Amino acid sequence: MRSLVLGSLAALTFFWGPEGHQIVARVAEARLTPAARAEATRLLGGQSIADVASWADNVRSQRPETGAWHYVDIELGDTSYVAARDCAHDACTVAAIGHELGILRDHTRSDSDRAEALKFVVHFVGDLHQPLHGADNHDKGGNSVRVTFETRPTNLHSLWDSGILNTMGSEDQLVRKIQDEIAHRDDIAKLAESTPAQWAMESHDIARDVVYGQLPSSLTISNHYIDIAQPIIQERLLRAGVRLAALLNQTLGS
Repeated sequence: MRSLVLGSLAALTFFWGPEGHQIVARVAEARLTPAARAEATRLLGGQSIADVASWADNVRSQRPETGAWHYVDIELGDTSYVAARDCAHDACTVAAIGHELGILRDHTRSDSDRAEALKFVVHFVGDLHQPLHGADNHDKGGNSVRVTFETRPTNLHSLWDSGILNTMGSEDQLVRKIQDEIAHRDDIAKLAESTPAQWAMESHDIARDVVYGQLPSSLTISNHYIDIAQPIIQERLLRAGVRLAALLNQTLGS
């Protein structure tokens, strides 16, 4: 398991950049039913889910117990998610999504509890679709892998969080591209039927086959690597948005 050293937490990144979380939330928001949107807006005091998409990252320094909820460590060589092995004590994203959804659907809980759960769900669904949040290669989620990108030093996790994403156009452009793609695909309903454990294995397999499998031995990021990564990142953002909307429609829409 990756260990979280609180003193150095600020120096590490374990999440999509704010733009990635915003894109996921905006894609999801466009797919909410009127009832789900109204309840989400009520719980958030008039804010949209995009407004709170990065909240869970912003409170990590004050809530260190939530750190492990942002990822799940599935060894790179493993071929399935095993909760007892990969999510001990329910300290991983897969379990956290289920736990927070349970609070969100429980109308005996206070609005403040349910609002916090909603903010966690919005964020964690996005996190689980970042490939390095589903795989453990004993390198702090790629933070220890130093790479060179566009002549500048960075690390593998930051590259997949925001470095490549920043080469793909503005946030508005990416949202429009994803929404246009959704409108022309016939597999969207099937994507929405899957489970967080399956999303984790999708991320794991991409990390194994692409993030590490296609990584140049020189650790200098090539145009070929970027060309492979860009459509994968767009697809992960699409799936996260579609799946987040489905969860919120099921949980808040009645």
